[in-house]
Amino acid sequence: MDLNNITTVLDKPKHEQVAWRRSTELQDLGGAKLEAVSFLWNAMCEPSSALSAADRKAMRHGLIEGRKAWLSKLVGERVGVKQRTVWTSDIARWVADEVAKKSPDLVVKTVHKSASIFHTPTDWALLQACSAPVLLTFGRRGKSGGNVVASLDLHRIDRQHRHLNCRVLEAAHRFASLQGAKLHVVFAVEISQVLRDLDIVNERISKQKIVENVTPELDRLLKPYAIPKSRVHMPVGKAGKVVAQVARKLKAEQLVIGSHARRAKDMLSFGNTAQRIITRAVSDVLVVHP
Repeated sequence: MDLNNITTVLDKPKHEQVAWRRSTELQDLGGAKLEAVSFLWNAMCEPSSALSAADRKAMRHGLIEGRKAWLSKLVGERVGVKQRTVWTSDIARWVADEVAKKSPDLVVKTVHKSASIFHTPTDWALLQACSAPVLLTFGRRGKSGGNVVASLDLHRIDRQHRHLNCRVLEAAHRFASLQGAKLHVVFAVEISQVLRDLDIVNERISKQKIVENVTPELDRLLKPYAIPKSRVHMPVGKAGKVVAQVARKLKAEQLVIGSHARRAKDMLSFGNTAQRIITRAVSDVLVVHP
């Protein structure tokens, strides 16, 4: 996974610039070129407002020029940064379209959690529409354990899932190497809770059988990375819950997960796993696609 070109979705000026800080850290580590994009929009500048056309134009011009000045001050004398101020009410769509045209190696955005268990719609829309890897970064990061965790799905080993697992490992290895961190792997062993509660299946025996079945594929995936068994974690439970728990226990700097959700019809399956992992995560989360 190359990290030569990074697109950063900046936060509003009133907020802490978490995504910008994370992007500059990555630039300092790997020498990437950055594109810092600041978005703004105001309904009063649209034709439907009560203002005259001249007033709308003047107001929009003033807002854009003010944002450009703020962005220039933020970037300062840092080299290798392209500054862009974009007028749009649909950030996710704009980013997705730009990614399709320019193919950056990474998009960085600050995680914004709402009062509910869900993130803001922009976060989900970006993950759904953007073809590039998306790094969701947190503002408050606790003391790191120097670990990067790659989440694998070994329940299905068709060509698409194999490719996605390879992409996850490749990205996790790249970030671990860049940050001098240890690479861990987590695979959620999913056994029906209902069957366990009814004592229809034995958890230990069921886990043993699943592990035996996935071991050949897991060994094949891990062979290029020389990851010791002590850094391979196989907790029993739903991936949406236990993957984030493992990352939290390891005080991971970053959690890397895969997602097939690139179209609206895939959003349901995305919500069942990846969304729940991200919602529970307390570390940066990198989402990659096949």
